[in-house]
Amino acid sequence: MKITRRTALAIVAGGIASTGIAAAAVSSFSDEDLVRVTLEKYFGPLNMRIEHLQQFVLEFQNRNPWIFPSDRLADAMTLLETVKLDKAREFLPSQRQQDVGNFERWVIAEFHMLTDYAWRSSPSDPIRFTGWHPCTNPFANLEQQNA
Repeated sequence: MKITRRTALAIVAGGIASTGIAAAAVSSFSDEDLVRVTLEKYFGPLNMRIEHLQQFVLEFQNRNPWIFPSDRLADAMTLLETVKLDKAREFLPSQRQQDVGNFERWVIAEFHMLTDYAWRSSPSDPIRFTGWHPCTNPFANLEQQNA
């Protein structure tokens, strides 16, 4: 097989174009995209309106500002989860792997506390952002004990 100069230039041009497209795609990701792909990884497709997702992400960021990964790491993880290459996480440095795992645990926990996901009557019901609610346990003793 003989590679001509024209073939080599076409390969290089294709590589540059695909790199540019990938960079444009990564820079267009938002925080909502990262949260959505993370939740869909564990719960499957979400029946959640974008307004409710945006409210959830905003409240999540307000409650836990230190949990969200850096912009570059968030964009990379969103891209990898979108194209189903989450196994590439193994190539991250161990601290970054911990950051991503910690983010996933927090976002799942907050998702259960700030939405009606667990309270829906059927899986086809839409998921709504409900915000933070005080304890609803009828047996909880919320009075302070005087020692």
